[in-house]
Amino acid sequence: MAGGLTKHAIRNTELLLWAVVAWEALLVILLSPLSATGPLAGLGWAERLGLDEAGRVGRIVMLYHSLAVPFVAALVYLILDALPFEAPIPRLVRPAVTAGYLLTSVGGLSFAYLRAGPIAHGAFLVGLSLTFYAGAVLWWGLRPAAADARRLERWAFWLMALYTLVSAAIGGAVGAYFGSGFEAFLAEDVLRAEHDLFQRAVIAHLHIMLTLIDIALLLLVARRVGLAGGAYRVAMPLIIAGMTIITFATWSVMVIEGVAHKIINVGAVILLAGAAIVALYGMRGLIRERPDWPAWRALLADPVRFGMLFHLLFVNLVVTAPGVWVAVHLEAVRAGDPAWERTFAVGHWHVLATLSAAVGFLLVVDRLGAQGWLRRAIGWGVLVGSVLAFSAVQFYLFRQPGTAPARPVLLTIDAGVGLFLLALALWVFTTKAQRP
Repeated sequence: MAGGLTKHAIRNTELLLWAVVAWEALLVILLSPLSATGPLAGLGWAERLGLDEAGRVGRIVMLYHSLAVPFVAALVYLILDALPFEAPIPRLVRPAVTAGYLLTSVGGLSFAYLRAGPIAHGAFLVGLSLTFYAGAVLWWGLRPAAADARRLERWAFWLMALYTLVSAAIGGAVGAYFGSGFEAFLAEDVLRAEHDLFQRAVIAHLHIMLTLIDIALLLLVARRVGLAGGAYRVAMPLIIAGMTIITFATWSVMVIEGVAHKIINVGAVILLAGAAIVALYGMRGLIRERPDWPAWRALLADPVRFGMLFHLLFVNLVVTAPGVWVAVHLEAVRAGDPAWERTFAVGHWHVLATLSAAVGFLLVVDRLGAQGWLRRAIGWGVLVGSVLAFSAVQFYLFRQPGTAPARPVLLTIDAGVGLFLLALALWVFTTKAQRP
């Protein structure tokens, strides 16, 4: 049994994972028509709710948290399921993080979009507090033991949890000043402005939180493929070193913004090397499971497992390489159209976040054991959908400044996202239907 769990605990984990994925899917369905530029904007839901431009930034901030915290809860469930813990830890963490993400999402979205008032905002804050408490208990339970055979892995999880708690506290400290001379803003709106301490803290918070979420995903994938031997001894130190350098450098953005970004790039290279080792080790395992098959066929036989490994490499094409290009040509970018730079920043961020969601979803599908045609349909839906959408987005981002995106590019993005969402819906409904 995973992590030494009882059958009852495993069953509870499966229900919790299904519920959080279904909840995220429901939020995406409900919120998609509220986008001012999305394909469903013509439905006019935003106008009917009386959503004005003045509150747009605050709504987006609440929206990000309302979607991200349930995703973090899913990662917590997967960590509790994958690793051994002393008995009290899961019993304390699961209820707290479940109540935390529900209160955060319901309170935050009700306050932002339904103008539900201070009680809804209070529920949002209570939800964040419960989630932080669950994270603190989880961190304590992750502390490495001297006799642990996989101490490097345990150290990686423990440090990831610690860095996440500190990074969340930075965001909370800044949030405490909202309404006291500090106004909400979006990072893409102040790219060329001089940043004050609070703005630098927000920028550090949002970047490191997504990075640490991705590191948690990477560690879970490494655990899932049974990373061992020389690959384990090389990859884990790289992941720990890269994670630590990136984290401290990102926190340093608050005081040494210019130099910190250069240090972040060093940590990113080290971390990506560790991720590549995990991906290649997992792919080699897929090939060895079917020694009589051609290598390409053995890889593609399980699109769910292959998909989460493929994305660890694919991220370099659709996130890392474009980001490096912009960084190298930053002077030329800054001398050009500011609207193009803003578009790139928004797209770059959303591609990484959505790619992270794809890996997380495939981990859940793999954990809950979808098999047969359902596993293949979901795996190929996510894999093909993400390749189409993320590849087409590059043509959208790097189009000539001031020109409208080509219609085939927009159609390809919509088709890729649509395939992803169809796979998500298929899993949610069929998995629920199969439960006794």
